[in-house]
Amino acid sequence: MESMLYEAALEGNVTTLLELLQQDRLILHKVAMNPPSESPLHVAALLGHVDFVKEILCRKPELADDLDSRQCSALHIAAQKGDIDMVKALVQANPDMCFARDVDGRNPLHLAAMKGRNDVLAELVRARPLAASATTIWGETILHSCVKYNQLEALKFLLENMDNPEILNAKDDYGMTILHLAVAGKQIEMIKFLATRTAINVNALNTNGFTALDILAQSKRDIKDWDIGESLQCAGAIRARDNIHLSTHEHGTTTQTNNRITSHESNPKQQGKRSENVHKKEDDWLEKMRNALMVVASLIATMAFQAATNPPRNTEQDTCQCLTVSQAAAAASPPQISRLLEHHYTNEAFSSEPPMAQTTASPRSGYDYSSGPFFFYNTLGFMASLSIILLLISGLPLKRRIFTWILMVIIWVAIIAIALTYHATEAIFDEDSNGYFVISIWVMSLGVILLLGHTIRITVKMIKNIRKLVRRLRQNPAQDVHEPPIAPTV
Repeated sequence: MESMLYEAALEGNVTTLLELLQQDRLILHKVAMNPPSESPLHVAALLGHVDFVKEILCRKPELADDLDSRQCSALHIAAQKGDIDMVKALVQANPDMCFARDVDGRNPLHLAAMKGRNDVLAELVRARPLAASATTIWGETILHSCVKYNQLEALKFLLENMDNPEILNAKDDYGMTILHLAVAGKQIEMIKFLATRTAINVNALNTNGFTALDILAQSKRDIKDWDIGESLQCAGAIRARDNIHLSTHEHGTTTQTNNRITSHESNPKQQGKRSENVHKKEDDWLEKMRNALMVVASLIATMAFQAATNPPRNTEQDTCQCLTVSQAAAAASPPQISRLLEHHYTNEAFSSEPPMAQTTASPRSGYDYSSGPFFFYNTLGFMASLSIILLLISGLPLKRRIFTWILMVIIWVAIIAIALTYHATEAIFDEDSNGYFVISIWVMSLGVILLLGHTIRITVKMIKNIRKLVRRLRQNPAQDVHEPPIAPTV
């Protein structure tokens, strides 16, 4: 009897259907219990037998909920075929089937839009308006379906009858708007309508960071390119590399500015990718900065250690002393030479130095390295550079920008200390030189200017963050007072 029921559905024979129901009143119930497949209602809807469908729905309206192996209902089939009478009968039986989705996530409205069935779209939108806002498994809206299948009239109808303005700039899972799709398909009429008759964001970016004009530039050359490019540029479209005014809107909507350069919506994938790139660039910058600080600190530590163990000496004065001893030795007899040399090498100023060192250099008479400014500044630079090295190799989590600024301040102290050490060498020699003073003052001034500049910049940034925090708290007075505030980042 089920085979005879399917035969009746193929022919649309209502008489046979009634005879089968007289013989077995449960035949429609038995058919509904079969595994997912084309029911007699699907067959009759496919072939357009409206009277047969109405008779079945009158006897058992629940059959309108049945789905076949591709999760399609009879309403999917009727909407795709454009059979308005069949659609009305099925919608009357169960209007919620407008939300039913097939294996691709498309509801009957998507299929009607793909085929350009405007009368069917009107009936379905009237029955369930929210069904027009549904998306497919790829995140495509019903407008994407219109553009993909070049259904301009269906697109116009939906834009005029839908109450969802955000759907115009909606993106699929690849960040493609309907304008991206229209440019990729080189649909001139569709592009002209979207660019001139709607408020679409002509500079929206897809997941790869391309605008509609970028899509056109990367596509295969065609005779339509000039008209498409002119239409886009007249609407204010530009390349992504030139679009410096694009910014992500917090709620995923887009608004136009006077010059048609608008902020673009970012889907979660795009936001995650952009955030990952930003963090990667910042980590690279911090890593390079730490490496540079290590090299500079090592160099300063080496210089300071060398200056402490082998301080500068006045070689000119020592050379004069050596010549005096040699001249006296040349005019004296051998016993006198012995006494002269003995007196020279037992002199108090050289008692702590080996003979070889005395023949090459000698410090200024009366200068104390342990208490003079030379030793103090040299030690300060040495300790600052060692602090940098110790912090960098300590294994502490110094990956935040604020810690890098602290390390930079310490290295500035080390550099200024080396400059002061250079200036302090003037006290070692028995002469005054403006060169030491000018060089040290120039280095110190440059370091102080840099320090002040960075301090002002960080202070300004902290003030801006505090203002944003205060503004956010004023806008949300109902926020829980026990919730800890977000600390401003530097």
